[in-house]
Amino acid sequence: MAKKLNHFTFDNIPTTQRYVIEEFIMSDGNSPRNISIEHPFIFEGILFVICLKGTGQVLINFKEYSVTENSIITIPPNVIVQITDHSEDFLTEMIAFSADYLVDMPMFKDFDLLQKMASQPVLNITEEESRAILNYYMFIITVFNGRKHILFNQVIKGLLYSLVMTIAVKYIDGDTAVKKKPSERSKESERSKEITQQFFSLLRKYHKQERAASFYADKLCITVKYLSKTIKNNTGRSVNSWLEDSIIMSAKILLKSSDSTIMQISEELNFPNPSYFGRYFKKATGMTPKEYREQ
Repeated sequence: MAKKLNHFTFDNIPTTQRYVIEEFIMSDGNSPRNISIEHPFIFEGILFVICLKGTGQVLINFKEYSVTENSIITIPPNVIVQITDHSEDFLTEMIAFSADYLVDMPMFKDFDLLQKMASQPVLNITEEESRAILNYYMFIITVFNGRKHILFNQVIKGLLYSLVMTIAVKYIDGDTAVKKKPSERSKESERSKEITQQFFSLLRKYHKQERAASFYADKLCITVKYLSKTIKNNTGRSVNSWLEDSIIMSAKILLKSSDSTIMQISEELNFPNPSYFGRYFKKATGMTPKEYREQ
């Protein structure tokens, strides 16, 4: 059986730590205390990591990527991550923030940034582009060290929006994803990882229309029981929990970044009616869709 994953939330990081405010974290050359990246983990927020020096290998949803100086790693919420190897001089800077920060931001029309991140998590950029992004980063740190005022969080969000858009341009401009490096595993283990990888690929494509585990099992030509066991063994979480996470994330994005009515959103997410959608959303978030939109 595969090792269970560490599941980190913002509760794992005390807000007394340097460069930390509620649901927003910046590193100062190291991963935040209370979070170890040396073992497989998932994190409830969004991670932006830039490699300043050295090289490394990272598994993201069981795909292996090479990271070099000036690589950017962008990791959406609840994605499986593990640093499998790195050089002695490996050095990174990191920003982590709640997905709710992102859904509050005005995005380009018809541009699904989270989908792009998930399909292309590692980018190689030029040294000049890297310096530009680090300039944003260092300015945010400067603001962190400045006076805390009544609009402090709003200022941080504004600066973060500029940084996110700068990184988003790299996704729009070109297909520069680092190709995965083949790894040697047993056939059984390789098949298990392949199923998990294909499941997440199908999940990104179909989660708005299909919420039944049987749909994904049929697509993979395996039984629901085998799919459930494989996903549970590899991630420590059930198929249904991954389905719910994907649906709720899409619902949050639509509620915050579109003018669609709640009825239209429930239809887009293939709920039978707005009432059912409302109950589903409230059970997962503790709020109705209207309350979440208006908060």
